[in-house]
Amino acid sequence: MTPFYSIGRHTVVRSVSWLRIKRALFSTKFMYSNSVPKDLTRLTLVPLFRQILIPVCNNVTCIVQVKYVHEGAGIESDSELEEAAEEGIDLYNESETFSFRNILYPISEDPLIKQLNASTSVQDVFNFIKGYKCELDGQLVSQAVIILWDLQKIFYKVNVLNLYQNQVLSSLLNPYDILNNYINEVSGHPDFGMLLHLVSQWNEDMSVDALTATILYLNKMGVDVHHPVMQKLIDRCEYMLESCGPRFPLTALSRFTVAVNSGRGLWRVLVSKMTLPRILTGIESCNSAEEFRLLTICLVNICQLVSNSVLNAYKSKADSLVERGIITAQDSKVITKAVRFLNYPQWSDQNGASTQRLLLVLKGSICGISPKDLVALHKVFQTHLEPADIVDEMHDAATQFLSQVEDERISSNPLAFQVTTDLLSCLVSFSSPTQKLALEKLAQRHVEGCTPSSLPTLFKILRQLKTSNVKLCDAFWSRTLQCMENIPEEREDYKLFRVTHRYMHFNNNLGGTYRHYELERRLIHWLWHEVENGTAGVMPSKFARVASFILAYGNIGQARSTVSESTLTQMVCKVDDMAPQFNKTDCVYISRGLHIGTTFGCQRKGISSRLLSVFTNVDTAMNNCALQHLKEEVLSLSDINKITKAYINRRGTCDTQLFEHLIKRHENFSGAVSSRGLRDVSANLLAMNCLVPGTVDQLVNYVVENGDHILGDTVVKLLDKERLQGLILIQAAIAFCFFHHLPEDLVHFIFTVDFLERLDEEVLNCYAKASYPVRVRYTMMHLNRAVCLDYPETDIPWFHEKYCQQTAALESPKSSPFHDDVRQILISVMGSEQYVQVNRYSPYFYRLDFQVLLNKDKVPVTLRHQGDSNITRIAILLWGEDAYTNGVTQLRGKQQVKRRHLEMLGYRVIGISSSVWNSMYMAEPTAKTDYLRQKIWPPSQDGFVQHHYKKS
Repeated sequence: MTPFYSIGRHTVVRSVSWLRIKRALFSTKFMYSNSVPKDLTRLTLVPLFRQILIPVCNNVTCIVQVKYVHEGAGIESDSELEEAAEEGIDLYNESETFSFRNILYPISEDPLIKQLNASTSVQDVFNFIKGYKCELDGQLVSQAVIILWDLQKIFYKVNVLNLYQNQVLSSLLNPYDILNNYINEVSGHPDFGMLLHLVSQWNEDMSVDALTATILYLNKMGVDVHHPVMQKLIDRCEYMLESCGPRFPLTALSRFTVAVNSGRGLWRVLVSKMTLPRILTGIESCNSAEEFRLLTICLVNICQLVSNSVLNAYKSKADSLVERGIITAQDSKVITKAVRFLNYPQWSDQNGASTQRLLLVLKGSICGISPKDLVALHKVFQTHLEPADIVDEMHDAATQFLSQVEDERISSNPLAFQVTTDLLSCLVSFSSPTQKLALEKLAQRHVEGCTPSSLPTLFKILRQLKTSNVKLCDAFWSRTLQCMENIPEEREDYKLFRVTHRYMHFNNNLGGTYRHYELERRLIHWLWHEVENGTAGVMPSKFARVASFILAYGNIGQARSTVSESTLTQMVCKVDDMAPQFNKTDCVYISRGLHIGTTFGCQRKGISSRLLSVFTNVDTAMNNCALQHLKEEVLSLSDINKITKAYINRRGTCDTQLFEHLIKRHENFSGAVSSRGLRDVSANLLAMNCLVPGTVDQLVNYVVENGDHILGDTVVKLLDKERLQGLILIQAAIAFCFFHHLPEDLVHFIFTVDFLERLDEEVLNCYAKASYPVRVRYTMMHLNRAVCLDYPETDIPWFHEKYCQQTAALESPKSSPFHDDVRQILISVMGSEQYVQVNRYSPYFYRLDFQVLLNKDKVPVTLRHQGDSNITRIAILLWGEDAYTNGVTQLRGKQQVKRRHLEMLGYRVIGISSSVWNSMYMAEPTAKTDYLRQKIWPPSQDGFVQHHYKKS
């Protein structure tokens, strides 16, 4: 039985204040009758069939985010009308909201309007309509719709609160089911049909605002937009939109776009296109935060019609309003709506600058926004990782909100669970590694009680934690599998693709070592079922997701393969057939699957011939597909980055036609890109081990011209010393050393007992215990050495001597055909083996392939003379192909730093490239000997060379 509430025929409760006493809102004391204030009429449960009566209140605050709409409602609510719905659900904001019933006629003195506004139940509204049928007009009919919508919202609020306070009801009833039952009861009532008839009769007597409000709220109360009455109202709106032009109010326009876009299909697009001219006019004349908010609502609902010119006009207006101080920190909800719109995936990479400007307006006021807005802003921030100035505030706000949820029954309620999980996600992404264990415990609690809707957020939490707790990972993925097995809707194709995408990236984040074999097996079964029985077998974008996961986790070529031979053959054939139709994102997915599958294949003793055959065929198809995309005349930076990422994932060779095309495209990228785009370009070029002169010049020039923005904000400020993982912080410091821009405060932060203890704790709780501690220690040694040599003024001691000695003792002597050949020729040039020291170490333990010593007369001497004065120490380093960048022969950063440091230590460094040493002109009998002589005794020292020849 669905409970409905009666508090008396004409009793009006304007504020149920006793339900909002600070944070004791959900206290058990309110479950007992003695806790109810005596001056408040007691709430009683009555059967549904007797009457439809609900209490009236303006504002009830709770943490739960609820949507007072039926399933067909739009993706964006017009918050002028939903202000109470959106803001009145905040546990931390107890401010009273304006009376929703007065939005259309706020100053009306009409006694009938006043009587209608006093309605406390649905039956009151229906009785009013029947009692004053002869006196009704457009105003009264539209106001009746407003009252019914307000009652529906209040009904839902009261039922949510009741479920919180009554565990029995909470276990038996779902608030969304209650709402659907309510909507069915009201919309199926004969008097509601009479109301629809009156709406149709009086629609021409309604104002534009009343007309659009009627359309929107009838739709939210379950009346489909294709209902004849709704179609009549929409036709009337279209006529008024065309006739009024720029005079069509933005309030009405926002409601209209929300209502029209509540459904699907081409019809809504055709209707929505009529709003574009008015929206463009509104953007041009917009001069207030409220107008900007309404325009944002419109654009959100017609986003499929937004062109680059419309988007640019919107961004220009946003920048202008911020610059003129019209949009301020008090307009947090306006800013939240705007940045969410600008962050849509199809254009987020183009809107970084405008998004940052809007977010910076909130600097200093983040703690004053609602939890819902904080979560939304956090998602936007995660996309751009800028501006860094608001990171601390977002962390503090998330901590504050979570700390206020003290009642365990709030966080355990399914409706509140999603909000607290989102807040935990904000906290995890901004927290330091030292808080990892505490956050893991919180995550464990959330995993145990999670619902399908909270799984995406929990995935982000676990991925950001990089937890070493395998039981926690198993619990999460087992819970995911359980939800998919028990709920058929969770196995719809797009939901399957989401889970596979998360699993592939989750595994990658933990070093590729985590596997949940049962989940992999079931997912492959469901995915192939979609290929055979759904649209995944004929739609390239869907099939790419299927092929990607099978390539990664099908265990191809193994005895325990989860893919049959016939399935494998069909998959390869489909990849070949669909290759010309794959878009750039599809190529990234499939290449990602190849990368993971290859990694697992290499971990076994040998790669099977079947695996090699499948992967070779798919790799060839992807290369051809990429070449096809690169022939397109217009490619955005995002497109180029996608093609490059796909190429890197496939680990293609550097001398292919595809590689050359990629390099040419990178050379032509526009310098006016966001720092995010610049970051992607740099990462891709580094991953391909290539630096092209034109590209490097543009990168350097862009950083120089935008130094304050790129280095000052994105790099330096995002080096959040307290929150960054220790290894990442050390690697960043080494990178700064290379460019001679290592901040002194960063040096003194890293080389402290506190940070070293933090590193020890991080290593203790890391996931990849076999490799991560080694990487941390090795990288720390490199930084210690670089600081000692490049920044001696910091007085940092060299404390890795013993570590380097132990490491050197375990290393085997370096030997290779290249190394042996150089050694033989070098001995011949120097005249004796005693003058050539092999596999030596410099001070600070740089390994030298060869070392030779020359006295003041440039004559070779033995090692025992190295302490003499005027001794020239020559370090000869052998550089293989991996020591150079591709595209242009240039030493990579690690080798450049080594050469620079050796020169600082007093060595003359001679580098010998394997490609030069093994080139054709070196095949001459004396070519290699002459080459080494000229390196050791340059032509300017001919006299010394002749002297040495005679002595030899």
